[in-house]
Amino acid sequence: MQRSNSGLPIRKMLPGVHRIRAQRKACVVEYWYAWRGGPPILIAKARSADELARLVESKFAEAATAYKAAMTPQTSEDFLSGLVAKYLASAEFKKLGARTRDDLTRHLGKVRDGLGTMPVEALKSEKARKILLDWRDQWKATPKTSDARLGALALVLSWAKKRGDLSVNPLEKWPRLYSVNRAEVIWTKADLVALLKGADADFRRAVLFAAFSGLRLGDLVRVTWADVGEKAITLTTAKSRGKRVVIVPITPKLQAILKQIGRKDVGAVLTHSRGLPWTAWGIQTAMQRRKTAKGVKGLRFHDLRGTAATHFARSLPLADVARIMGWTPQRVDAIAARYVTAEAVAEGMLKRLKGNK
Repeated sequence: MQRSNSGLPIRKMLPGVHRIRAQRKACVVEYWYAWRGGPPILIAKARSADELARLVESKFAEAATAYKAAMTPQTSEDFLSGLVAKYLASAEFKKLGARTRDDLTRHLGKVRDGLGTMPVEALKSEKARKILLDWRDQWKATPKTSDARLGALALVLSWAKKRGDLSVNPLEKWPRLYSVNRAEVIWTKADLVALLKGADADFRRAVLFAAFSGLRLGDLVRVTWADVGEKAITLTTAKSRGKRVVIVPITPKLQAILKQIGRKDVGAVLTHSRGLPWTAWGIQTAMQRRKTAKGVKGLRFHDLRGTAATHFARSLPLADVARIMGWTPQRVDAIAARYVTAEAVAEGMLKRLKGNK
């Protein structure tokens, strides 16, 4: 293996460099390109292989400088780093919710660290998809995080292709490592009693509000009294960027929680002990502390959403459950399969069948 004057293999010093050696009649020639199809960074011609090796060695420092210049992507959209920077400055990114922007910024930071010097032109290669999946797989021990990082890049590439900045997107319909089906994981009455016995009233109300409404945590903390009608809570979901509206019927149990809180003219419905609105982070932290103190394991705050969906499915058709939960009509069956057991769906069908009879 050819080595640089530092003693390290050239491919280790200049990852991705593309080398071509050609034997001519009276000489041997070697060409280096920053990447396959990229700009040339070294051309050497000699009468023998030994002489060529010495000549290449003498030109290594110059080639390394040219390589670094070619692979510097800070201000160039020709590299993934520049493309990511363009997306983060876009109007589409700025329209996202604060939590989503924070998550994407964090994941795309990893993308820039690991793939920032990858030329955008290289995405056209048949090997691009494998390269990106291999990069993702270095975190396969934590599949959810691994998929989140590649998912962030896939979002950027999809955005760029729609704009015409890319002609191909090698991450269309990419395979996930992480899959979850928590349809069987719901909070039972006994679980809630164990968690909430002796808990502060404000935390107790927040948990039960989640269990009876099915709202996502991000939407839960956004509910104001202006959203609460006589028969329903009507709220534009943050996750849909204002495109979908959830209509949550105010059941007797939910009505009881609202009555305990006490109707106000304005402001957030859920507030903590200091009278300020709960934040998603605050509720999550309080939940984790309470679970640890009470020895509750295997359940998450988000499972309260699945608990509500399961109860709704026992009385309502999935189309109505989807309207309450804010699911897209095209994905009702797929999403319901993750949150609602077949038994619960069948139970609801049987109840309705009996009522119709």
